[in-house]
Amino acid sequence: MEMWVILLGILPFLMLGLSPMGMGLLRSKEPLGRSQQDLEELLEAVMSCSRDAIVILDSQGRVVLWSKTAESILGWPQKQALGRRLKELIPWEDLHKCKENPSTKIHEIFYSSPCGNDVPLEVSVESISLGGEAHELVILRDVTERRRNETELLRAKEEAESFNRELEKAIERANCMAVEAELANAAKSSFLANMSHEIRTPMNGIIGMTGLLLDTQLTAEQKEYAQIIRNCSESLLSLINDILDFSKIEAGKLELEMTDFDLRLALEEVVDVLALKAAEKGLEFVCMVEPDVPSLLRGDPGRLRQVLLNLVGNAVKFTFQGEVLVRVSLEAENQGKVTLRFQVKDTGIGIPKDKQRLLFRPFTQVDGSTTRKFGGTGLGLSISKRLVELMGGRIWVESRPGKGSLFSFAAVFEKQPPREVSEETGTVRLKGTRVLVVDDHAANRLLLKVLLEGWGCVCEEAQKAEQALRMLREAHEAGAPFQVAILDMLMPDMDGDRLGKAIKRDFRLRDTCLIMLTSLGRRGDARRLQEIGFAGYLTKPVRTSQLRCCLEAVLGLGETHFPDAPSGPAASPMLNAQSKSGLRILLVEDNTTNQKVALGILRKLGYRAEAVANGKEALACLKREPYDLVLMDCQMPELDGYEATRLIREPSTGVLNPRVPVIAMTANAMTGDKARCIEAGMDDYVAKPVRAQELEAAIRRCVKGPTDFQAKPRRLRPLPSVLPEPSEAFQEAEVPPVFDRDALLDRLMGDQELAMGILSGFLQETPAQINALRLALTQGDANSVRRWAHTIKGAAGNVGAMLLREKAALLEQVAKAGELEQARELLKGLESSWEAFRQASGL
Repeated sequence: MEMWVILLGILPFLMLGLSPMGMGLLRSKEPLGRSQQDLEELLEAVMSCSRDAIVILDSQGRVVLWSKTAESILGWPQKQALGRRLKELIPWEDLHKCKENPSTKIHEIFYSSPCGNDVPLEVSVESISLGGEAHELVILRDVTERRRNETELLRAKEEAESFNRELEKAIERANCMAVEAELANAAKSSFLANMSHEIRTPMNGIIGMTGLLLDTQLTAEQKEYAQIIRNCSESLLSLINDILDFSKIEAGKLELEMTDFDLRLALEEVVDVLALKAAEKGLEFVCMVEPDVPSLLRGDPGRLRQVLLNLVGNAVKFTFQGEVLVRVSLEAENQGKVTLRFQVKDTGIGIPKDKQRLLFRPFTQVDGSTTRKFGGTGLGLSISKRLVELMGGRIWVESRPGKGSLFSFAAVFEKQPPREVSEETGTVRLKGTRVLVVDDHAANRLLLKVLLEGWGCVCEEAQKAEQALRMLREAHEAGAPFQVAILDMLMPDMDGDRLGKAIKRDFRLRDTCLIMLTSLGRRGDARRLQEIGFAGYLTKPVRTSQLRCCLEAVLGLGETHFPDAPSGPAASPMLNAQSKSGLRILLVEDNTTNQKVALGILRKLGYRAEAVANGKEALACLKREPYDLVLMDCQMPELDGYEATRLIREPSTGVLNPRVPVIAMTANAMTGDKARCIEAGMDDYVAKPVRAQELEAAIRRCVKGPTDFQAKPRRLRPLPSVLPEPSEAFQEAEVPPVFDRDALLDRLMGDQELAMGILSGFLQETPAQINALRLALTQGDANSVRRWAHTIKGAAGNVGAMLLREKAALLEQVAKAGELEQARELLKGLESSWEAFRQASGL
């Protein structure tokens, strides 16, 4: 067969598999020669450019054309292939199948080459006519690379899909973990709130009772031991507070309050706490607020005091001689906010430069050795830093070893809305008063000068006693005598006593009003100073309000100002006995035991009250009578305290006094409970078990009136023998105790008869409540289970059944979550705790 005939016959098919070079040959504009040699060369070029194996078979199936590419793909040389049947070279069955399916142009087969490799091929078989004879054109393409690419692509796709699935699972896990973290944070916040209450309560009890013990007649040895107990308790309480606060900060649960407060009063509270420690070390302690600093602010005074107590406490701790100065100045101000700078300066041991960067890190101290001289957790400054940052400021330190330290921090506060305040009469009358300040400490003189000149006084200073005498005499000779002289008790050349005597001996100066300024007042100072001729005395650090009251007193504008004198300045307004008896109080409480406790406390405090069992009854009473005060339980049947308060505040309800003060009384003391009460319209908040002093304080905050007493810690008389002693089986120390008799008597201010009555009522009522709880569990009523558990919890806390209270509280939480199966298990523990309390009570 002529080669050119073959070429012309297969050329259209070859175009499908030509490489770019081969296509270029076909598209060439050069004329094709018609000689056989030219055509053969062209065919050779075309087939060499094709990436497919080209095989032509005659009608007998013998190979008549075997391209170079066929040699490389199929592994058979052209010489061996030509003239042989194709089925001897490749699997003929597969080719036969290809021929049987003409609708499918391309087929895939696997070919085993002579060298043993399996090669995936795409095969196309076409019947053609060459020179009038039937032939078959077989085109084979090696798709190994494509298969590899497809496999890689498929694997990549599967990996991507697997990655996406894993990513989705990871996102789902992350979401679950976020929810769990949120729940854990909520649980942690709840735990911290509970721990804060549970730990602080007994610690405060230890400190308070030790203070009462120190006020009794003790031997020197007993007094020393009691003082050690109180000091250790205060240290432990401070440590606990630091750890709880740090945990809250780490959990992101520490939030600042936003309340109105008086900055100067808040600072004086800090001064009151640390003045004694400073005086015991012989330190000068000065607290000065610049005159342009506004007093009435909005913010969190408790956290501000915490930062200042930490900084000032450290200053006192690390200073052995010299002074501690607290100074507040105005850094920036706009219409609604102020930025204040607080500085605490001391003359103590100082801090090395390389250690200053460690100060505000948690759990670190300048001296971390096991032999360090000063104690502490290393948390105080870290907590202070975070609190200052929450207040919108920053904190820093400047210090040199042996030269003292200066801690500074800035904080942002809102200003209270402007109000019309009439100028106080005493302050008006102080204007123009000539005052001489005598003190060897410049910081003290500066403080007094700033305060006095702020009130309009004419103030001059003297550093020594001789200088003061000279200035007093010169002023008298000039016809402008000093009306008041404020003398420091301890001065190097002549102390305040001797200077006061010298002034009173001089007939020209004897009319000068003298005020003694001492670091630590002692019993008997008032009488001794009065005998010398002093009109009043003040203890350092000077409080602004006390200084002004003292000046008013010595100038005849107020009463005498001797702290331990029989008569003193008027007390702050509180309710007197007559006002108490005339106050109409409505107690809203569904639990009979709790009613008895609250009514008993109120009666002991001098109040009269009426009790109702729920919010609906309370509304009916308030529509009939204009009560002066409502004590409202929060969780009650029919109408709870929150909704009842909202209805009281609603004018359309018909209550005679919609603005009657409402004090919440609730067994819940969790974070946010107080805010919920205030949101409902309540005015104050008392946590159960109700304590007499806390209830008295809440009533005083809500009801204004004249006073004739000040609330002081009550000294409990010993428990009378009439109240049964606990059985021996329950004498072991348990936390919480089965029966806390001291807490019960404390709550009732030592009234044993009232305690017996309340115990008896509780023992009679509780079995029915437990039966109702058990029935609710049987019926699957989670709300009723929660309500009865809450009722038992509140009453148990009031009578001192602390273990029973804990079991009821846990059961209440479980019921609230709808976990009734777990509640059934907890009921056994509650019943066991009830039986233990019943036996411990002895009734």
